[in-house]
Amino acid sequence: MPEFEKDPDDLGGLWEETGARGPYMTGTIAGVKVICFKNDRKKAGSKQPDWRVKRRQPRTDAVAPPEPVVGQALSDEDVPF
Repeated sequence: MPEFEKDPDDLGGLWEETGARGPYMTGTIAGVKVICFKNDRKKAGSKQPDWRVKRRQPRTDAVAPPEPVVGQALSDEDVPF
């Protein structure tokens, strides 16, 4: 089997998705995780892009576990066994 050679002009790849607000793309370009949104505000004949590319940020809607309190005394009720 021949070894795979990456095209030196290849910067990354995008995957098309569909969300509640319409189509978008996610992927990696030159090692940077990105998300692309269709530009709904583009006017005909304008020089605005069809898609906006943004650096993908970690989701913040997940609930983080509570931070442990250092130095807090434990009682017998805190131990599960």
